[in-house]
Amino acid sequence: MSLFKKLLILPLVLLSSLSFAQLLPNNSNLSVQSVQRWMDSNRAFTSVIQTLDGMHKTEDDLKKFEALPAAEQDQKITAFLLQKKLLEASNAIATRHGWKSVGEYMRFSTKLGNAIAAYFFTEETAKLSAEYKQVLRAKTDPAILAAPQEDIAFVRNNEKLLKEYMQAYAKGR
Repeated sequence: MSLFKKLLILPLVLLSSLSFAQLLPNNSNLSVQSVQRWMDSNRAFTSVIQTLDGMHKTEDDLKKFEALPAAEQDQKITAFLLQKKLLEASNAIATRHGWKSVGEYMRFSTKLGNAIAAYFFTEETAKLSAEYKQVLRAKTDPAILAAPQEDIAFVRNNEKLLKEYMQAYAKGR
C-alpha cells in the first residue's frame, strides 16, 4: 500500500473510532434507557462480575479501588481480566450492550444500586423518629447516604420497572 493511502486511511480509522465512542449512549446518569441497557446486559456480565469479585480481598481494598479515577479503575480491571483470560470476552459483552468498558458497566451498577438502597433508606426512615433516623444513619454505608437526590427520585419514579426486573431476575428470566 502506498504511503499516500496509509496516510489517508489512518486518520479515517482514528476518526471513525472516535465518532463511535461519541455515539455510545451516556451511561453516567440514570435514565430509563441506561437502566434498560443495564438490565439487558446484566446476565451477560454475570461470570465477568463473579471473576472481578476476586479482585478485591478486603472491603478496604474495594473502597480504595472505588476511590480511584475511572481511567485507573479501567486499567486495573483490564489487567485483571487479561490475567484471567477474560478480557476479549468481557470487552465483547461491553461493546455489544453499549458500554465503553467493563468498568463503566460496574460504575453504573454501583450508582444504580446505591440509588435503590438510598430510596429504600429514605422510605424507611420517613417513618422513624429523629432519634432512630440518626442511629440508622450512623450504621448506613456513606455511599448510600451520598446518593444524589435526582438518582433517588429516578428510582422513585421508576420503582415499578425496577421491581419487575428484580422479580424476573430472581426467577431466572
